[in-house]
Amino acid sequence: MRSQRGWGRFRVLGALVVVGVVAGPVSAEAAAAPVPAAPVVGTAGDPPPVAPLPPTRAVDPKVEREALGAPAPSPDAVNARQATSPDPLKLVAVSWTGPTPDVIELRSRLANGAFGAWTRVDPVDTERDGRSAPVASSEPVWVADSREVQVRAVDDGAPATQRMALTSIDPATTGNDARAMAASTSSPGRPSVVTRAQWGADEKLMTWPPEYTPTVRAVTIHHTAGTNAYTAAESAAIVRGIYAYHAKTLGWGDIGYNVLVDRFGTVFEGRKGGLDRAVIAAHAGGFNRETFGIGMMGDFTSVAPAAAQLEATAKLAAYKLGGLYRDPRATVTLTSTGGGTSKYAKGRAVTLPTVFAHRDVGATECPGNTGIRSMGTIRDRTAALVGDLATNPIRTKWLAMRGLLGEPSVVESATAANARVTRFSGANGAVYWSSGTGAWSVIGEINRRYDAFGAAASSIGLPRTDERTTPDGRGRYNQFVTGFVYWTPQTGAWPLRGAILSAWASAGYERSTYGYPRSDQYAVSGGVRQDFERGSLFLANGATAARRV
Repeated sequence: MRSQRGWGRFRVLGALVVVGVVAGPVSAEAAAAPVPAAPVVGTAGDPPPVAPLPPTRAVDPKVEREALGAPAPSPDAVNARQATSPDPLKLVAVSWTGPTPDVIELRSRLANGAFGAWTRVDPVDTERDGRSAPVASSEPVWVADSREVQVRAVDDGAPATQRMALTSIDPATTGNDARAMAASTSSPGRPSVVTRAQWGADEKLMTWPPEYTPTVRAVTIHHTAGTNAYTAAESAAIVRGIYAYHAKTLGWGDIGYNVLVDRFGTVFEGRKGGLDRAVIAAHAGGFNRETFGIGMMGDFTSVAPAAAQLEATAKLAAYKLGGLYRDPRATVTLTSTGGGTSKYAKGRAVTLPTVFAHRDVGATECPGNTGIRSMGTIRDRTAALVGDLATNPIRTKWLAMRGLLGEPSVVESATAANARVTRFSGANGAVYWSSGTGAWSVIGEINRRYDAFGAAASSIGLPRTDERTTPDGRGRYNQFVTGFVYWTPQTGAWPLRGAILSAWASAGYERSTYGYPRSDQYAVSGGVRQDFERGSLFLANGATAARRV
């Protein structure tokens, strides 16, 4: 017989479909789970808090092809062509026809009137799976307010500049640009995030609906190439420019990175779909699935990432990996989906560090030589922030039910009733934990009903059991703090609570003359009613006991 203890505290909702669990009363001792140690900074945390910025107006960056002509006279302008614009060129990228040249370089006229040093630009080394760019292109370079940009290229020792073209992207400005850095101050373990709405993403450019994988197993570290000489007030504009370049020029329909981090430690939401979820991005061709791409903004070929940038990167990695119970010091085996930028053919299984560099899987130098030298720092700091996952009660429950629950798909987060929750890829499953109830799973149709009812914030509260088979073997149920949710294939999943639950239980539960519930409680004249397979129970307004109708 099911325990009636604390029915005032119990309530139901859910769906069923689980492994056999023993039916019977649930004692307070059985329901309790060890209280986890206080989480280390960055351990399985909440989704990054939104930076205290209002949404700004959406900006549709202007993308234009720039004419290349004769360069301004200069001793080192041999083999160069120049774009001259009456308006600032802001963000520029080089494209070409034919084979990719061995060397492509670019420079812009500085505010002091002189041209800067020639800077090598790299071909785009990210890729959306199954979607090649319509034109061979370079990574974009921020030239700020320069109105003159020169390009030159060499292929097999011969000039190739005549095959070059220049694209400019003007991301405009918004009222949030100068405030993004101040808004993105860190909270313990979880850097704040400047959201797409806050940095001014024009969602009309977003033609790639979010796609998801069952889980994230690893974090990929990138640099965006381009320049390191940008101000904090320019970072949001650079992100908008990269977004327009990836979405429109390269034809991906969205920005390629899951998240971007500037040199000041400001974090920008990238690919749409939720940073807490396993969103497929376009950051590492062949390995976009089950990875989370962090793009450090800048070129780290010879200049090292800033300390603030490395710290924010590690916090993001800890948030993602810790919240999905992945060990940052471990290795992971990923299977390549192939593609033009992948080092590995489709179907090849590759063992990698859980925090790895783009060049580990792609034909690229990304994240640059100094970026590579920073990988140990990022891994060590990420591991320190994640701490000891072995004490996490949700993780313990998951490991015990992994065959049913599958892999963690949504980062562990806080929920109502001072509890925490993680959602999983299998059986429509979730595990809830609080210090008062312990860690318990809710799955299948019962979980769908529980979510529709308000989950932890609903009137039935948190689960106090895993899903169980009813004594008659026909249905399944979960017990909650103030009720139950019962399910059968014929009746669906419905919550039971309060006086109606008491009357039904006193009559013999599902083996009573009522059978299983076929509805939730609903208002009728003079009170509330709930329908069952063979009759209904009615609770009159002001009454303490329900009666049959």
